[in-house]
Amino acid sequence: MTIAACDDPADRKSPYDAAAQMLRECWLLVRSVVPEGRTLRRRIARRGGPRIVVMPGLLATDAAMRPLRLGLLCAGYRAYRWGLGRNLGASADLFERLDRRLDQVQRRDDRPVILLGWSFGGLIAREYAKAAPHRVRAVITLGSPFSGDLSATMLARVYEWIAGHRVDAPPIACTLSEKPPVPTAAIWSRSDGIIPVSAARGGAGEADCSIEVACAHLAFPSDAAALAAVIEAIARCCPETVLAEPPAAFDGVGLAGGVAA
Repeated sequence: MTIAACDDPADRKSPYDAAAQMLRECWLLVRSVVPEGRTLRRRIARRGGPRIVVMPGLLATDAAMRPLRLGLLCAGYRAYRWGLGRNLGASADLFERLDRRLDQVQRRDDRPVILLGWSFGGLIAREYAKAAPHRVRAVITLGSPFSGDLSATMLARVYEWIAGHRVDAPPIACTLSEKPPVPTAAIWSRSDGIIPVSAARGGAGEADCSIEVACAHLAFPSDAAALAAVIEAIARCCPETVLAEPPAAFDGVGLAGGVAA
């Protein structure tokens, strides 16, 4: 089975629609590296607020996730970099490196943290939560292809070229569609021109909840609606973390361009 041949109607796109979405993804990629517009600078994260480790997608770094981290900070959460450099796929020591990073984040407070991952970063978050559920409060994915078989798609060829191993033979044990033993939310988009809907939304029992947004794949880290969906997912997965006061108001301006962090 391949995702491209899935029976989900949402995955069926005409050649025109597929080309239009790919052009939109390319435009957003170019736009993302050209700072523009006003920036959000106010930080009001509470010292005792929920902690979230934000994990980048394949080939991305913490810099790509800066708009999302800043939005979470403005909403009152404590957002942390994943701190492992460029995401180059799975490696044999990946979980050990994540352990060391969480040692830093949890040095003064050993309560479990929320893992928020974009695309391949979400797959890493899900698998790490299976290996170390005592360290993870919840997992939230943004356009992450955890469901179905991607081995025959172009995505698999790109991943294998970058990571240096077959997509179905990673150096760590994993079953992508298996739900982690912690609350899990999948955020997905019909406008995603890279990840099929069925792969990012998941099937029955593969996530505790799913939330639809309308943004391109490359826009997940900078889209205001995606940020709102993340905050909703946190409330669903971790109701004890809902802030007593409304989050700081912001209009999303500047999130799509360069953001000072």
